[in-house]
Amino acid sequence: MELLLRVLGAVLGGGGHGPGAGRRGPGLRRRAAERRAANDGVYGDGGSEAKDLAELAVALCGAVTGACGLLLARQGEAGHPTPTWTVVLAAPLCASLVFVGAGGLLRWWCGERFLRGVLLPHPLVKLECAAAGALFGGAVLLATGPAAERQWGALSLGGHAWLLVASIRALSVVSRRAAGRAAREKRVEKRDKTGDVEGAEG
Repeated sequence: MELLLRVLGAVLGGGGHGPGAGRRGPGLRRRAAERRAANDGVYGDGGSEAKDLAELAVALCGAVTGACGLLLARQGEAGHPTPTWTVVLAAPLCASLVFVGAGGLLRWWCGERFLRGVLLPHPLVKLECAAAGALFGGAVLLATGPAAERQWGALSLGGHAWLLVASIRALSVVSRRAAGRAAREKRVEKRDKTGDVEGAEG
């Protein structure tokens, strides 16, 4: 947590190594708390910003799911399927740790309202869970019995497709957010210029 606070402090502009550097800890926590409160106001209301962030989070999880399924399928296609115990035990454990960690970070940074009111009810969350179950379940079934190369190829195709679709969705959200940010900045700049002209005329 201390490392996370230091990183957030650097992002929020808490630099310097002067005499006050030793007092940065409480300052970082205060700024992080202020940012968390601001994020809760932005993302907790379920508006467009919150929906975009939820869509991005779901898309990134889908990309990870597709990449993992693709990796398992590629190993099977090469004639070296991942040991069953690894798929059955290690993969669900790692996935659980990732989801719990990501959920805790989102709850801490964006607020409880965003996690429970926007992200978890997202219509694609259940679909992502079903896809992950299908990919990992298929890998387990193929690893435990005799599997033809075309079966591994079908699993590989599924991983490819899921990774591609999730990546396109993530890039779409990122570009939409960037375009919206640029449009807002342009409106603010135009309003400032208009105000300066009106002030000069007055």
